[in-house]
Amino acid sequence: MNFKWPYALMVSVCLVATKTSNVYAAPNSKAELKVKPMICMVKSIGQICEMTIAIQWQTTTAQDVCLYQDTQQLKCWQDTQQAKAKLNISLEQDMTFSLKNARMETLTSQKVKVNAALSRKYRRKLKSDWSFF
Repeated sequence: MNFKWPYALMVSVCLVATKTSNVYAAPNSKAELKVKPMICMVKSIGQICEMTIAIQWQTTTAQDVCLYQDTQQLKCWQDTQQAKAKLNISLEQDMTFSLKNARMETLTSQKVKVNAALSRKYRRKLKSDWSFF
């Protein structure tokens, strides 16, 4: 019975520490970004995926923000709290889209994955590596 008390105390301290650390982690990150679709399909790995994505974002206060594809600026809005847009993009690999304010602080981000229909990584071998003949 005495063994459970230190364990219970340690778990409760960890839970309290986790709760308080989340409160102070990013106080100004009251932003939401939705990028659809989140997956782009290509025939094989290495091909460029071209598609139209739908962007929807909102923040708690109106501010100047820009949407970035990795480090490339795609579109900006001035003194806006929410917006929707459609953009044509090209991807060779998984890419992170982020919403940044005028001070270049990342408010929120979302990743778009590139998946291949024919993956070289999991391709079945047609013959064995060795043979008696």
